[in-house]
Amino acid sequence: MRIRKLLRFVLIGVVLVLLAGLGGIAWFLWASADVGAAYGAKLMASGVFIAGRTPESVASEELGIVPFLKYAIDREGKTVTAWTLSRRKKTAVYREGLGVALAHDGDIEALRRQARPDLMPDLAHLADQPWPVGDAPAAKLRPAGIDEARLAAVVDQMFDEPSRLRKRRTHAVLVVYDDVIVAERYAAGFGPDQRWPSWSMAKSILHALYGIAVRQGKVDINAPAPLWRDAQDPRSAITIDMLLRMSSGLSFGEFDFLPPSDLTSMLFLAPDCARYAARMPLKYPVDTVWAYASGSTNILSLILRQAYGDDAYYALPYRELFGRIGMRGAVVEADASGTFVFSSFLHATARDFARFGLLYMHDGVWRGDRILPEGWCVYARTATPTAAQGQYGAHWWLPSHKERARAEARGVPLPDDTFHASGFEGQKIVVIPSRKLVIVRLGLAYFSVVPPYDYVCNILETLPDVETR
Repeated sequence: MRIRKLLRFVLIGVVLVLLAGLGGIAWFLWASADVGAAYGAKLMASGVFIAGRTPESVASEELGIVPFLKYAIDREGKTVTAWTLSRRKKTAVYREGLGVALAHDGDIEALRRQARPDLMPDLAHLADQPWPVGDAPAAKLRPAGIDEARLAAVVDQMFDEPSRLRKRRTHAVLVVYDDVIVAERYAAGFGPDQRWPSWSMAKSILHALYGIAVRQGKVDINAPAPLWRDAQDPRSAITIDMLLRMSSGLSFGEFDFLPPSDLTSMLFLAPDCARYAARMPLKYPVDTVWAYASGSTNILSLILRQAYGDDAYYALPYRELFGRIGMRGAVVEADASGTFVFSSFLHATARDFARFGLLYMHDGVWRGDRILPEGWCVYARTATPTAAQGQYGAHWWLPSHKERARAEARGVPLPDDTFHASGFEGQKIVVIPSRKLVIVRLGLAYFSVVPPYDYVCNILETLPDVETR
């Protein structure tokens, strides 16, 4: 009898646990319905109208993680409407010049009126110039001393899928050594003209725009950020430099993926990303704790907009950066308020991202033309004191102490000047000026199988240690 009662209690317990689990799953699906629909509409619209992908490709790859997603595409109106189980629909609108934004209040026509069709310059004429400005073969000879067979094998390995569950999904790899493309490979269905989402690599591009703004006298990075003007507000002590180094102290849940989260609410539920982030209270005293926060980047984007005024702000990335270094495929997207979402929403080709890496490899100088102030690239890769692992500079990532120790242990120490731009799903631009090296990796790795500096070390082993003459 006692055994039967015990078994009954165990059975009841198991049932309750299962019901709780199912209830938790149901709650998650319902609570995340708005985010899922907005995420689906935004990524599908950007994938189709900016990247030129097929809806089927975007749905199966980027949106494969969104359960029960349905969508409808209006190609003539350039909108995408998406919904999940709750059937709460979200619509994303493509605006020429400003990319895709979500129509949070349903006013699609208001978003369409934001379009700036003359914003992006026609840089097609650059294509026929030699690399790195264009895509014709470089005038410079291929560097000597490369272990060609081993380099090809390393790049091939980056496309391998050693795990069926944790796939790399590498779409593009490009290696530039001594200003010459020495390796370039694309997955089936992709190529040099394909645009990829940068995700958080856009943060590093915003760093370049701030360098230009400093050179032009538009901002002072040591001055207080001009969004909190009340001297009684402790946030008024936050400087632009603190925002660039992610040490503002603002409360922002970057890695809390359960709804509602600060990151997903800002990107997919808020019409004004910067204002959403600027309303956050302080979690820590300013400049005492390093905490990676996409909200900081969007605040910086709004500050830049205020410093320049709309017309000059919208032209800034195209006139002062992309057009000058040949990034003719680059597109930055603005939110519904019209502010560029530099935390996350920028598209460019693999070669465009490599050109950007070359700008930083050459200390902000492009073919003899200084675009970034002297020392700006060193500032990018100078470790933030509050980052305990030494893993972050100013809107650029650095190898952490653990990553450096890992490389040291395998006998391929990472040079001191190694730094990288990083984005969701494994997007990377790795720059090592002392080794004349830029590596671009693009793809769709939901969970990174190989630590990025493992393949960096693999590539370093294929290159000569001495400078190429």
